[in-house]
Formats: sequence, structure tokens, C-alpha cells
Amino acid sequence: MRVPLSVLHIEDSEDDALLVLRELRRCGYDLEVHQVQTAEEMTVALREGNWDVVISDYVMPRFSGLDALGLLKASCIDLPFIIVSGKIGEDVAVEAMKAGAHDYILKGNLARLGPAVARELRDAETRRGRRRADEALKRAYDELEMKVSERTAELSEANAALKQEIEHRIAIENEREGLIRELREALAKVKTLSGLLPICASCKKIRDDRGYWNQIEAYISKHSEAEFTHGICPECAQKLYPHIFGAGAVPPKKE
Repeated sequence: MRVPLSVLHIEDSEDDALLVLRELRRCGYDLEVHQVQTAEEMTVALREGNWDVVISDYVMPRFSGLDALGLLKASCIDLPFIIVSGKIGEDVAVEAMKAGAHDYILKGNLARLGPAVARELRDAETRRGRRRADEALKRAYDELEMKVSERTAELSEANAALKQEIEHRIAIENEREGLIRELREALAKVKTLSGLLPICASCKKIRDDRGYWNQIEAYISKHSEAEFTHGICPECAQKLYPHIFGAGAVPPKKE
């Protein structure tokens, strides 16, 4: 089965072009060839065509192999570039290889052309595969970096929210403790009397929870904030001081 091959051929000699094509067909290639002779024609061909390999003569009246190589590199299209020339010295060949040519072949030794094309096609596919792998790796790295950035932003927001929540809870707890403290202080100051108080019907003493009888003023002072001042009611004044508040005397008015 013949192998399809799309060739951009830079050559000004029709006879040399036919020799190149015949050799490639002999090596089993089914050719699609576009021949150009100038930089303008090559520029259009690179822009509009889909080529597998570029084969170029080295010296032409209006163009050269090194010029063609420069145009190919400027286009950023990765294609095998093989120089086929009738006259090329070793120093010129080395210069071409340093400039980026993948191989050089003398027109008198075209038997090397088929194997050189096959090798360079494999190498080009290897480069494209490596480039695709590098691009996929870069995309994966960029996606991972984006996810890490997004996750970092989410964690930062969560940490900020958590910090704010903790500060809010601390403020509430401090307020609660302050209220409890104030309530305790208030309760410590408040003394109340409630329930049934056992009181003597005669002397009016009050029995406390330990069974002791206390003067009513002592008991109330102990269990409340009340303070006492002493005076004498009118009835007691008549009883205690009859010579002052006797019969016919006008006792002081009750308040």
C-alpha cells in the first residue's frame, strides 16, 4: 500500500523536480506536490496548504534553500526540511544543518531521499506527540493551579468567616459572663423575706430556721436591707408613762 505524502517542493529546474518525484514514488509514496520558486509563492503555500515535508534546492536564481528555511521557521510550522542540491560543500551542509535543516542530500545520490523522508516524518510525529503531551501537561497544570487558587480562596473565606464567628461567640460569652456577674452581685445585695414566719403571739419574737427565737428587728435586719429607728406608739406611751400620758392627757397623734 502506497503512503500518502504531501510535498512542498522548492525547485526551479523541471528536470531535477521530476527526478525527485520519481525517486519518492519508487520508495512507495503517493504524492501530492506543489512546486514553488519564490519566497512569495512559498509564503502563500505555507499559509494555504497542509504539507508533510518541504524539499528545497539550495541555490536558485531568485531564492535559496537558507531563505526558504528562514520562511519556514518564521511561520512556526513544524515540518521536516530537506535540502536536495547538486552542488553543496561540507561547510555549506554544516551551515544548513545549524540553521535548522533536517538533512541534506546530493542530487547525485537520491537513493538516500526516501529513507531520509521516512525518518524525518517519524521524528516530526514524535515532536508533535511530545508537543501535544507538553500542552496537555501544561493545561492540566494550569487547571490544577486554578483549582488550588479557587480552593485556597474558599478556605480563606471560610477561615475569615470562622474567625468572625469565633469572635462573635467570644463577645456573646463575655457579655453573658458579665450579665451573670452583675446578676450575682445584685443577688448578693438583695435580701428578701418570704413564706410563713413563726412569730410569738406574746413577745413577737420570730423563730429562725435553726429553731432560735430572735427579736423581730434583729431577724428582719438579718434577712433584708431594712434598718430600724426606735420610737413609742401612743398606746405604749400611756402604759409606760401614765404620769405623763394619764387620764385626760392628750396623747400624741398616731402617724
